[in-house]
Amino acid sequence: MRKILIVLVVAALAVSAAFAAASCSNKAAVPGAVWAQEEVAEYQIIRGGAVVGAMVIRLERLAPGSEVKLNATGESYKISSSTHGTRITVTAADSADADAIWLYSESIMDRFTSVASYRKMNYGDTVYELKAHFSGKYYYYSLNGGKEERIRVGNSGFIDREQLFTIVRCYDIESGYSGSYKVGDPLTGEKQTVSVSAAGEVAFTNPVEVVGFGSAPKTRQTTLCTQVTFSRTETPQGKPITVLYSKVDGLEVTGDPASADAAGGTSSVRLPVQIIENDITYNLVRVSAK
Repeated sequence: MRKILIVLVVAALAVSAAFAAASCSNKAAVPGAVWAQEEVAEYQIIRGGAVVGAMVIRLERLAPGSEVKLNATGESYKISSSTHGTRITVTAADSADADAIWLYSESIMDRFTSVASYRKMNYGDTVYELKAHFSGKYYYYSLNGGKEERIRVGNSGFIDREQLFTIVRCYDIESGYSGSYKVGDPLTGEKQTVSVSAAGEVAFTNPVEVVGFGSAPKTRQTTLCTQVTFSRTETPQGKPITVLYSKVDGLEVTGDPASADAAGGTSSVRLPVQIIENDITYNLVRVSAK
């Protein structure tokens, strides 16, 4: 398997990145979170027609004004937003050996601004540990316990690389979203640009088990989606990453009605149901909400 899994293995584009504010052609405002109080999405990692691994992405809304810990480091951070924060945890493992963890990552957002993150990678000859946090206009990071370095990312709108797919969900991508994101690469100390654009409606025809709060599992055979591409603008550009997001009216996973708050409701919508990067495909197979 290549080292180019979108959340699993970090490509040369960036070991970890801070995305500066998007420049949206439609000037759309970012609404509230479009995920339930807790959302768990499970994926098969496929290469050459064979399932080689499994990935789980967990989103958890964090209470406004709360002190939260980045579990991986034990460090505490303040959620200053009056609406919500979000914790995103990603685990990927070999499908033949669930104890063979390829990736563990965790990140915290204060509404839609990155606060801190952690990533531990152990796949083949790619082994590293990355700790990062954001302060003012800078992204601070440390690789493998080394000296803390920093990259200037601007004073607003920056997010970790693995949070990009989450933040794009919040826009009205069905209406033709487009934007661009600046990437700070800790390996080179330079910024790169990633452009994002919606490219119409497609159908995802793989079965997905959907488990809403207090309801029995249901299997969907087809999900209507919006196709979104993520492209590097500088040379070498490489092949764009394609993500299929379920349309708002194409898939909804209901959460606990008691969890309604200013964060944007109790349901999960616009789920990334498929991610394609070079010859690696991630297919959503199960999603649940609380």
